[in-house]
Amino acid sequence: MIPRMTDEPSLPDLHNADARAVASMHQVVRVFANPSRWWQNATFALPLLVTVVALVLGFVLDSTEAKGFGLFALAVTLFMVPVVLLTWRGTATSVVLTTEGATALHLGQPLHEVAWADLQRIEKVEYLGNARYKLVHHDTEFLTIESEIEGAADLVETAFVLSGIPRQHPEETI
Repeated sequence: MIPRMTDEPSLPDLHNADARAVASMHQVVRVFANPSRWWQNATFALPLLVTVVALVLGFVLDSTEAKGFGLFALAVTLFMVPVVLLTWRGTATSVVLTTEGATALHLGQPLHEVAWADLQRIEKVEYLGNARYKLVHHDTEFLTIESEIEGAADLVETAFVLSGIPRQHPEETI
């Protein structure tokens, strides 16, 4: 059974560019948002937090060591900004499921698309307690569903229904 579609799908809290892109798409079944932003990445946020704490302590306690460590953390933070921004460009800010397939968007631009007809399997990958899913097509290509996507498990369930592909392990639930 295909989930009920409407002309005006209920949209989660999307980035403005994603909302405009979704509005122009046809046969939308569900939209799943990634509410995170680039600056929430731990690779950037943690060094920034360490910078602030170390510098504040350094000036409050008049500690040269804390100030020096704060400046080192600031250098790490500044070094990480372009790294985080480059990796952020490849992060899906939303995933749109249509009757024809799935599309990962980054700020309104398609990152990856997979047609249900080309989908071969859906894999669950667990790494350090995080579960992500891969919509695998053409043997080596896949659309990744990150754990930051709101309702990722529901997205995968809907993908199974829309694609009609069987589960590798039917006894497992997502």
